Amino acid sequence: MKAGGIMGIIGGVIALLIGAIGHSASGMLGSLASGVGYDEGAATMQYYGVMSIGLPIVGLVGAGLAFQQGKLGGALMGVSALGMLFVFGPGVLSLICAILLGIGALLAFTDKGKTAA
Repeated sequence: MKAGGIMGIIGGVIALLIGAIGHSASGMLGSLASGVGYDEGAATMQYYGVMSIGLPIVGLVGAGLAFQQGKLGGALMGVSALGMLFVFGPGVLSLICAILLGIGALLAFTDKGKTAA
């Protein structure tokens, strides 16, 4: 429970930093696509911008919950890790975050320690 939460916090913070950079880059590309009249590309970039901030926040919430409610926290971290791989693909930066969140989810979900009722 404790190790899973710590791994999740590390992975979530790294993912949030990378997501902030990705959010600004997708905003820039979305405005460029909108400027040349490609509105579908602008909507796609907006989707990536929201996901690059939303998924790490879900992972950080799961990491915080892993200290008290291991199974719920592990499930949220797992959803965040799988969501990152599904949305952004298995790139180097997304793999680093997804592996840390995934290991944290596995440790939190399989913990045999005390859980809050």
